[in-house]
Amino acid sequence: MTEEYYLTNEINFSIGHFEQLPDEILLDLFENYIRLVDIYLGFYLLNHQRINRIINSARFYIDIPSKDIFHQKSFSHFAHQIVSLHLSTFCNDLDISKLVNLRFLHIEKPDRPQIVSIRPEFLPNLSYLSLSPCWYSLRELPRHLTNIGELCPFKHLRLCILPNGKTIRLVPK
Repeated sequence: MTEEYYLTNEINFSIGHFEQLPDEILLDLFENYIRLVDIYLGFYLLNHQRINRIINSARFYIDIPSKDIFHQKSFSHFAHQIVSLHLSTFCNDLDISKLVNLRFLHIEKPDRPQIVSIRPEFLPNLSYLSLSPCWYSLRELPRHLTNIGELCPFKHLRLCILPNGKTIRLVPK
């Protein structure tokens, strides 16, 4: 065999493959660096057992800036794994009531169905809620949100920022 053959094989061996990365690195990439739509379309549909197992163990921290893509199928598929959502754009297709493990929620332009979905039976683990000022008034908020300081129905909620800028800190019972 020629020297060129050994050199080519040595280079190919040293480059490696994505799926050869350790589980911890893959998990970090999926949770922090790759968009949910890209995980769904680029990795999950490959049907690679190890990669799918790692993806299924991930907890997703989603930030949808004003110009990002919202992909309904990926959100629906991974809804139970989303623990944080920062929504900076009007996104009326997003049903937040399906995000049962959500802990942190910030919505800059919530629509009426999203406001109504902020309920303890849909979001039992919610610990932080922030709603930016938008088109509706405080009296249009559901009662459980306007009276959240006196009678908080959320077991884990510790901080709530209402559309009027009022910050409510809740103490664990």
